[in-house]
Amino acid sequence: MLMIVTPIFMVILLGYVFGKVKPDSGNSDKLINDYVLYVALPALLFLAIARADINELKQWGFIGSTLAGIVSAYLIAGVIARIKGIRLPQSSILSMGASYGTTGYMGVPILISVYGQEAALPAAIATVLHNIPAIMAVIISWDLSAHKGKNESISTLRSLGKASKTTFTNPLTISVLAGLTFVLSGIKTPVFLEAFANFLGNAAGPTALFALGLGLSRLSIKEHISGETIKMTIPMIFLKIFIQPMITFLIAIYIFGMGEGNKIWLAAAVVMAAQPIGAGVYVFAKKYGYREDTISLAIIVSLAVALVTIPALLSII
Repeated sequence: MLMIVTPIFMVILLGYVFGKVKPDSGNSDKLINDYVLYVALPALLFLAIARADINELKQWGFIGSTLAGIVSAYLIAGVIARIKGIRLPQSSILSMGASYGTTGYMGVPILISVYGQEAALPAAIATVLHNIPAIMAVIISWDLSAHKGKNESISTLRSLGKASKTTFTNPLTISVLAGLTFVLSGIKTPVFLEAFANFLGNAAGPTALFALGLGLSRLSIKEHISGETIKMTIPMIFLKIFIQPMITFLIAIYIFGMGEGNKIWLAAAVVMAAQPIGAGVYVFAKKYGYREDTISLAIIVSLAVALVTIPALLSII
């Protein structure tokens, strides 16, 4: 198992080293990230869904345990934040950090590298499931809570529409929905389209991992370390790396009865839940101007921890 996952983390390291050696390559950073987000990963996820049989999508245990892990981590983080005196909408950023991982950039390449193309379908579904709840919850929290006590007002319906637009215009979500269109309509994917998506998707894994390392090289640990950020970072990382996958696993086994017959789906649910904190959390922290330093530190440290925990988890599974 170590021999399988080592090249994965070596690509991340390569991206990190490249970023340090080429500190002035800012334009190329954006180009690589845009290629991953808008071209390579969507092609991979589209193909994984479009090739599926409709019966393969009826994985209620996988869907239920994945969502349960996400929601549990999100709510527990909210309670911890409340105890610390942090209320909505600010606490939603910390909750997102505890429940939103690098499923696309890291989870998908890892699952496919370890389990082969058979893992592409659960990886694609998991990516969408991990995108929707946290993103929508943060947007709605800020829309509704941030206007309390002000003259401005925003309806719940309008906020829900805004959150849905942000979530469902995400390229990864669009690619999965496009794949679902072929599955639900019973239309076979045209050979040329399948070959085209396959050609682009083959580059998704290494490019995404390289882009992840490149992004991390731009973050500075020293400038974010303080007693307060460490206190806020530790619970977030613990929930994301340990509690979320544990809850996902327990619910999958004891509530939905997933076992040997669902081995790859069970592994995908747990591995995706165990991913380090995703860069998307920093995007929202910056957007709303709350705790960018804490989130940056949490992303870096959680990745370092995941370099140990994910190979260990894969060996156990």
